[in-house]
Amino acid sequence: MSLLWLFPAGLFALAALLLPLLIHLARRDQQQLIDFAALRWLSAKPRPRRRIRFDEWPLLLVRLLLLALLALLLARPALNGVMDTTPRIAVASGVDLATARAVVEAPQATWLWLAADFPRIDKDTAIPSADQPIASLLRELDASLPAEAPLTVIVPSTLEGLDAQRPQLSRAVQWQIVETPTLPLPTKNIAAPQLQVRHDEAGITGLRYLRAVNAAWHPDVALDSNTDDQAFNESSTVRVWLSAKPIGEATLAWIRNGGTLLVDARTPVPENAQRTPLWQDEAGNVQLEQITHAGTHWLRWTTALDAASMPALLDARFPQQLQALLQTLPAPTRAPAAVMQPSDGATAYPQPARELAPWLMLAIALVFLLERWMASSRRRRGLA
Repeated sequence: MSLLWLFPAGLFALAALLLPLLIHLARRDQQQLIDFAALRWLSAKPRPRRRIRFDEWPLLLVRLLLLALLALLLARPALNGVMDTTPRIAVASGVDLATARAVVEAPQATWLWLAADFPRIDKDTAIPSADQPIASLLRELDASLPAEAPLTVIVPSTLEGLDAQRPQLSRAVQWQIVETPTLPLPTKNIAAPQLQVRHDEAGITGLRYLRAVNAAWHPDVALDSNTDDQAFNESSTVRVWLSAKPIGEATLAWIRNGGTLLVDARTPVPENAQRTPLWQDEAGNVQLEQITHAGTHWLRWTTALDAASMPALLDARFPQQLQALLQTLPAPTRAPAAVMQPSDGATAYPQPARELAPWLMLAIALVFLLERWMASSRRRRGLA
């Protein structure tokens, strides 16, 4: 533990300690000389040099102390490296509090809800809602606690709100699981993308396969196709460019904004573009690759769209395989708590210094009251 100053320039305010000294010197009691008639003819003798003295020195010391405390408050002193070994117990939403207290016996521990702002568990504390992912809450709690503070987390048997990876914290966590009923997951139907095709004369041969894919995805919607001299419609669809012409600037700008483009094998590719294989057939031949160039990412067939060059077009699973490549499925958010216990080894977060401003303000208030009491007592003595 060490003392540090967050605003060292505030220590220059200690120069104000000269003010009480000057005021006390200027207002000290003066001696008045009174001439007597019998002594007026006597020769004057040299007066001894008067020494500097301070009247009411206890009051002077109190005022000096008050100014010194104000200067220290401006400098913002703080303690760094304060040891805190108080155990913390975090209870996830969905766990019965009475059951959690029966599982863990720690009378000296601080109980917290594993929720936003980590409210303390008291008698009048309401159960917070589980709005944030539990993995994110665990990392935030680990970052806010001192490195030496033990942490126990009580969770239900099935965790919700995960982010597809096991949390890694800076400390070993005591992972307590409470058996709770698991609610069924709501079914989510992910709509397949809609294709929008622009082609030249040679690209017409690939339309039959794309119409089959579109019929598998959207049986009641016809494929949007047109010649390559027609611009794409502004919609959130997957654009397919079956042409030997270069990709237009408007389409490239659309890709930079998050659009998905699938091009023919005849479409020109920049020489310095990066190629990443995405789909290979059973023989290991690359069927689809990703082209990265000038901040854009787009997909490109490596062969012509016909059954002779690409036998995968005749596979009944082709529409589903293509959809999996064009659409990123959401990551799973539910998993058994037994396999999601956080691991340790992450870098510990530096803890903020503990400022002493509240204690200094209390001391300033007490010293100010003492100074006022001493000053008023002096006036009362003068009146008496």
